[in-house]
Amino acid sequence: MRSGAWLFLPKTVSAVLSLVYLAVSTQTLGPANFGKFMLIFSFAQTIAGFTSFQTWQILIRYGTTLVHDKSHAKLAELTWFCLILDLVGALIALLVAAIGAWALASNQGWNDSEAIAVIAFTALLVLSARSTPTGLLRISDRFGDAAIPDMLVPIIRLVGTGLLILTQPTVWGFLAVWLISEMVPTICVWVNVLRKLQLPLRLKTLPTRHGFQQSFPGIGKFALWSNVGSSFKLTSQQMVAVVVGFYVGATAAGFFRLGYQLGQVFARVGDAISMAIFTEYARVAHTGDPKDARNLLNRMIKVSGVAAVLVLAIVGLAGKQVIIWIFGAEFVAAYPLVMILGAATAVQFATLGLEPALLTAGKAGRVMLCSFAGAIIVALLLVWLMPIYGEVGAALAMLGAAIVNAGLLIISYRQKIVGEKSQAAP
Repeated sequence: MRSGAWLFLPKTVSAVLSLVYLAVSTQTLGPANFGKFMLIFSFAQTIAGFTSFQTWQILIRYGTTLVHDKSHAKLAELTWFCLILDLVGALIALLVAAIGAWALASNQGWNDSEAIAVIAFTALLVLSARSTPTGLLRISDRFGDAAIPDMLVPIIRLVGTGLLILTQPTVWGFLAVWLISEMVPTICVWVNVLRKLQLPLRLKTLPTRHGFQQSFPGIGKFALWSNVGSSFKLTSQQMVAVVVGFYVGATAAGFFRLGYQLGQVFARVGDAISMAIFTEYARVAHTGDPKDARNLLNRMIKVSGVAAVLVLAIVGLAGKQVIIWIFGAEFVAAYPLVMILGAATAVQFATLGLEPALLTAGKAGRVMLCSFAGAIIVALLLVWLMPIYGEVGAALAMLGAAIVNAGLLIISYRQKIVGEKSQAAP
């Protein structure tokens, strides 16, 4: 609960402040330019989600025991491995962005300089990822040190948005503020890691292939499956806005992204709970009684189920009024999207503890398959529904994918954890 509180605080601050700076950006830019801004940002997030390794999951899976045993040299070796994965992901992102940005610019009628700016923005956004240092702080039970830099993101965006209003608000000005808001916290979280953790990150602790595989059996497979699984999940979520922009237009992409962002106000709280569960479940599963781990997860599933119902109620009752009051009547067309994407968020809420449990049990391949199935459902439903319903069809596709992913996670949990433990019991 203490760890969850540290995660909950920045997520809540981010959720509240995001409503403020989104309101300012929508009213300042207008539907067309706000759509362009969100389309570029969604494109960059799509590339980042596709190419970034979820190294914090690797650290929690393999580093929790090392912290408990005070094996600092081995933890440094594991950290080097994660940093190498981060660098590989950044290089892949640069190549993918170089191809995708020209296609996006051609589709939207942007000039060459704007395409180059999109590539640079995407590459810098990927480099500002803080998955590795955040994972190190979490397994060391320093959730506060990881959470405080995260709180800087919405604060920088809010201050930057205010400065833009006083000067010359443009699409690229807002993108610059969003990029700075990601890079500054990354620097801060690395400072916390280097100052407060006894981590000998020297060249002699670089991993060697043979010894590393012996120390961390199955890590290559886990890294691959967890990356592929998270890539399918993150990419299918972020890419939909880009697809809407390609086939319907930037303004429609802006409406879709606005609906998605309002749903994410609740999803961020769910992310905080999920990350806390992952870390605590890993600690209990590795060092405590397996029964305690099951009790922890069962309780959190009950809490998340109640939270899912509350999310649906809030979105249904207050969604339209919130849009008119905060963003203006010209954005009321986003209300159906808020309803549908809010329902998708509620479905994710209801099962948020199952993915951490499967990852901790070493079932990253099954999580990947669940995410892959969700991505396939998104693609199929987009082809079917978007020509008929436009951006509303895209939102329905995401709801369908969320339902399929949740159902498969439930089945996987019952098969791979409950079923296997029942068979192992005397």
